[in-house]
Amino acid sequence: MTVTETFSHPQFSARFHWQDGLLACIELSPPAPATPAISPWGAELARVIRSLGPAPFAWPKLPLARHRVSAFAWEVLRSLARTVPPGTTTTYGELAQHLGTSPRAIGQVMARNPWPLLFPCHRVLARKGLGGYGPGLALKAVLLRLEEAI
Repeated sequence: MTVTETFSHPQFSARFHWQDGLLACIELSPPAPATPAISPWGAELARVIRSLGPAPFAWPKLPLARHRVSAFAWEVLRSLARTVPPGTTTTYGELAQHLGTSPRAIGQVMARNPWPLLFPCHRVLARKGLGGYGPGLALKAVLLRLEEAI
C-alpha cells in the first residue's frame, strides 16, 4: 500500500512517500498546500517541517525503506547525519576523506539520497560553491539559510 502526505514550511514543501509502512522517499519542492497527516508519524512530521530553522529539532524515528540504498550509501548517509549537525556544512572532499572514498562517490550518494532532510545532503558543498542539489540550488540555499549555515 502506498501513502503520500505533504507538509509545508513557508519556504518549501516536503512530500513523504510511504510504501508498505516504510518511508520510501521524501520529495522537496517549492511551497505547496499541505495534505492531512495520514501516517502514524504525520502529525509529528508536520510539526517538524513547519518549525525547521536554526533552533534544535528532532526527527521522529521513522521506518526507512533501507533496501532503496546500497550498504555503502547507507554508511555515507549515516556518517553525514552523525557528523554534520544543523548550522554546519562539509564538503564532498572532507566527507570522502573521513570515509576513505572519493568525492565523486560521495556526490553520487548525495544525488540519489531518497531522504533529504533526514540525511541532510544540502549540508554537503563543493570546495568552491554550493555544488549540486536535486531539488535545485535555490532550495539548497534556502535550507542552509534556515539552519543559519550560510
